[in-house]
Amino acid sequence: MKKDLLKQLVTASSVSGDEEEVRQILKEELAGVADEISYDGLGSFIARKGSSGPKIALVSHMDEVGFIVKHISQEGFIYFDTVGSFWSQSLLNHRVQIRTEDGSKVLGVIGSVAPHALSESEKQKPADIAQMFIDIGADSYEAVLKKGVNIGDFITPEANFAALSDDRILGKALDNRAGCALMVELFKAFENTDATLYGVSTVQEEVGLRGAQTSVQKIEPDIAIILDTLVAGDTPNINAIHFPLKLGGGAGIPLFDKRYLAHKKLTRAFKTLAEKLEVPLQFCTLKTGATDGGRYNVMASGRPVIAFTLPTRYLHANSSMISIYDCDATKELVATFINTYNTSTHEKISQF
Repeated sequence: MKKDLLKQLVTASSVSGDEEEVRQILKEELAGVADEISYDGLGSFIARKGSSGPKIALVSHMDEVGFIVKHISQEGFIYFDTVGSFWSQSLLNHRVQIRTEDGSKVLGVIGSVAPHALSESEKQKPADIAQMFIDIGADSYEAVLKKGVNIGDFITPEANFAALSDDRILGKALDNRAGCALMVELFKAFENTDATLYGVSTVQEEVGLRGAQTSVQKIEPDIAIILDTLVAGDTPNINAIHFPLKLGGGAGIPLFDKRYLAHKKLTRAFKTLAEKLEVPLQFCTLKTGATDGGRYNVMASGRPVIAFTLPTRYLHANSSMISIYDCDATKELVATFINTYNTSTHEKISQF
């Protein structure tokens, strides 16, 4: 995986409902490669290459979990709602950036109470998100407005990206900028004249797979391959039976989540291909969470869908971690599959 593209995507702000920065990066990356670039009615990005044979959709989501300004106090403190899911204990004292109407960024911090001012019982209680606030160094309501911050502005953790080693990447919003980067690289590597490829990055996945529902209806693909992330269970205090994916273990395939079941023939085809290429695969099932596969599988008349999820540590926090090896394993496997897919293959996959 190209780290420069990933860094550019990771450091962009793209909370659900405010995805313009990532959408623009994707447009610039694929404008000279795609035969056509279009958008659905919610703003999901759709690039097309080719015009014959079965239609393959490579689907990532461009939005990230974040926050939205809900109230500004007379003293200049900013209260917020979460957009997507967060664990309250991962928020306090984190630096954040508020994206204003004109696209500028205002730095702040989610305030915390010093331990000196807490009783012993208060120290044992998790903080309530509803009571949290952001401090941007303003001393009044008017001072906040003067900095360009208004109710409805979107907020992300402060942009950060670091290569901890040749293999491990730490950064904001790897869910799902890693999937977006994979989609771009796979789209550029597609050279199959016997199929049509759609490179899709959806909006508002983190708040209900909304862009998946609108984009799939726009392009009506024959099959879909989802590119996303999922919890890695290789750190302390996580049940590895429930979350078996590991960093460095290869491409990950969830076989079941609360909105999707991996298509059996697609799964079998990828298993066979992985054995041939000697690419390691990891599998998991989960009762909570979902990917855009949970819309691409059922909308209109439905279609075969499989998801590839990169094992990721510290999801939905200010920084998470992935393995470049897992990215490259996924890329090799999916690139080989889409570059050899044709009408004959699709008939075998799609017929019951």
